[in-house]
Amino acid sequence: MGFLTRLLVPRSVRRAMHPGRAVKRAITPKVVKKARRAMHPVDNAKYSVERSIATSLRSGSKRRKAPVYRHGNCPVRHRTAQAAARCPNP
Repeated sequence: MGFLTRLLVPRSVRRAMHPGRAVKRAITPKVVKKARRAMHPVDNAKYSVERSIATSLRSGSKRRKAPVYRHGNCPVRHRTAQAAARCPNP
């Protein structure tokens, strides 16, 4: 029956039939709404640990770096020895 009601009755009329919900939602302060959605401090700490572990595994820059080839006073960090050999800078 609810399906037919949705088809035949406009949404604004259906919402007007239950005014309590809209009024309650309107008078609730934004601070209270945010507090209800906030994570528990223990869950928040657990989430931050998980994020830091995942980030460190993804970055991996601390463990190994790509080799860099330099020559003379050239400011460019070349990726291969061949590129350093071809470089026109002294």
